[in-house]
Amino acid sequence: MQSEKMERRKREIRSRNRKRRAFLGMMVLFVLMLLLLFLQNIGRAEQDVSFGNPLERISSLEELNHKTREAAELFLRIAEEEGLPVLITETYRTQERQEYLYEQGRSRPGQVVTWTKNSNHTKRNAFDIAKNVPGEEYSDLEFFRRCAEIGREIGLSPGYYWEEGKRDMPHFEMPRFGKVKYPEGYERTP
Repeated sequence: MQSEKMERRKREIRSRNRKRRAFLGMMVLFVLMLLLLFLQNIGRAEQDVSFGNPLERISSLEELNHKTREAAELFLRIAEEEGLPVLITETYRTQERQEYLYEQGRSRPGQVVTWTKNSNHTKRNAFDIAKNVPGEEYSDLEFFRRCAEIGREIGLSPGYYWEEGKRDMPHFEMPRFGKVKYPEGYERTP
């Protein structure tokens, strides 16, 4: 009888210990996930930069987060080597500008140019391009197709491949948990 109680007590203690270890393991995993999300957002946080006109178009790569800027620079290198005359037309966008563009073709005259008020441009995570040839900026479908292939190859999400109604040929963005992929013959620059 006494030994039965002792055995049952040992089993209860082992079971409690297993549950504690499982709980601690889950807590460590949870903390690691929070840390990963925090680190992912460091590059996305808006810097305290003041622009004179919140509706101004910004095309500087310096306004992108680190990972997206790295991808944009690699994209431009590959495009240049392939003879594609790429011009970056817009990078960071203030929320005011995004809303202004969203209203175009809806409550303001003009052609619809964006389908969302929640753009990755406002998170410094996207850029737009054009063909740097006067009169052919947005009309050369082969140019945008090849640019989209390059973008996809290096880890960007090109708007060229988005579903109908949301397709945005000049748009490129870095997926939240994506990484820049360097094709053979290319290396990260310091």
